[in-house]
Amino acid sequence: MKNIIRFILMLVQNPIVLAILWLGVAVRGFWVSWAEGLANNYLIFSRSFFHALEQTSLYVEYPKEYFDLFLYGIPFTLLIAPFSIMPTMVGSALWSLFNALLLYFAIKKLEFERWKTAIIIWLSYNGLYLAVVTQQYNAAVAALILFTFILVERKKDFWAALMIVLGTLTKIYGVVGLAFFLFSKRKLYFLWGILFWGLVLFVVPMFYSSPQYVFDSYKEWVSILLVKDDVNELSFYQNISLLGMVRKITHAVEYSDMWLIIPGIVLFLLPYFRIGQYENRNFRLSFLASVLLFMVLFSTGTEECGYVGALIGVGIWYVSTPTYKKNVCAEYMLVAILFCVDGSVFKQYPFFETFQNRIYNFICT
Repeated sequence: MKNIIRFILMLVQNPIVLAILWLGVAVRGFWVSWAEGLANNYLIFSRSFFHALEQTSLYVEYPKEYFDLFLYGIPFTLLIAPFSIMPTMVGSALWSLFNALLLYFAIKKLEFERWKTAIIIWLSYNGLYLAVVTQQYNAAVAALILFTFILVERKKDFWAALMIVLGTLTKIYGVVGLAFFLFSKRKLYFLWGILFWGLVLFVVPMFYSSPQYVFDSYKEWVSILLVKDDVNELSFYQNISLLGMVRKITHAVEYSDMWLIIPGIVLFLLPYFRIGQYENRNFRLSFLASVLLFMVLFSTGTEECGYVGALIGVGIWYVSTPTYKKNVCAEYMLVAILFCVDGSVFKQYPFFETFQNRIYNFICT
């Protein structure tokens, strides 16, 4: 059995195996999304580009095209444009791969040791599946935050600013990338990049719509996000966050979320006072993990498919925590895999659950 354990450990850390796993999950997620009628989000996304071309409102219902509402900023119509002009199934498939591969390369660019990358991949791939199967943008958002951190680390602050602006003007969450500002060695370039890319992404949509349409779209976007925030408070499928947990457990609706958000922000900011640790890479990585978790735990818009970023955050926190051992032990690696591999992806393979139980029993005895 020990030889089997060693072989599994070697296998699950193999970069080729990890790449195949990640790509396979994306392909399966895409297939299930269409087979089970879960691709409505892609229809919303792809049609937004044509609505911008026609200069019709992005934020009203179009029941003949899809259900639900578009809730992203107008620069998102530019991002989705290459996929929108393709046949629907082709565009959807490439959209799924784009999100998955962008996040995969972001994780790889963190340049962890092989076993650390393996833990992050295995911890988060099920989150990727949930994001892809619903055709969501969450994986790309997480990737943009990772790339912000990576580019700041490499002193490419101007390009880091692009990641922040793109993430913010498409789905708000990218704004958390500003948290890395104090780690920047080139703060003026960082600020200049924010102003430059903010102007570029504000103006570009005007070339395929009109200035007035862009101004009106931003006004509508802010309004609908405020409405959506109120609707999300007790929603069953939304607000799967710390804020939502407290509301749903207590059934209280009178209090303001700020009673939780403000203490959360204070706790989030406390590490900034450890100025002497700014040069410590593990400290900065731990802060990156905190950013990824914060955006999920303190957002009323958090959905099940949004946890891909939080799972990556947990993985980064785990592998960057100081430890006496430089290599991961078999038990930790296997437990990470066993408790994160669930039936979502492998439910059609009964032997997998049996194998899980045998390995688990071996570890525990």
